Amino acid sequence: MALSANVVLFKNDFIAELNDGRRIEQSGLGAVARELFGAGVRPHRVHFEWRTGTSMITAGKQAALRAEISRLEKEEQRDRRSDYRGLTIAA
Repeated sequence: MALSANVVLFKNDFIAELNDGRRIEQSGLGAVARELFGAGVRPHRVHFEWRTGTSMITAGKQAALRAEISRLEKEEQRDRRSDYRGLTIAA
């Protein structure tokens, strides 16, 4: 099952509820992106909700959160590829 997260903004804290039951709370956009990435949530599996008592997450913040998770994914892929540079393959 692919992990997904529903994110709300409550009193300047981002609260992400993952579909596996975990809950992530962070005050910064970058911090919540790192936590979601670390948990294995892909950018297209992040959803945003508005509930009574919460603030609406602007479209700009939604895009920024997904973009940061994407950046972290690309950075990890680049790091993995660089681990193999300089190795030769014996035939």
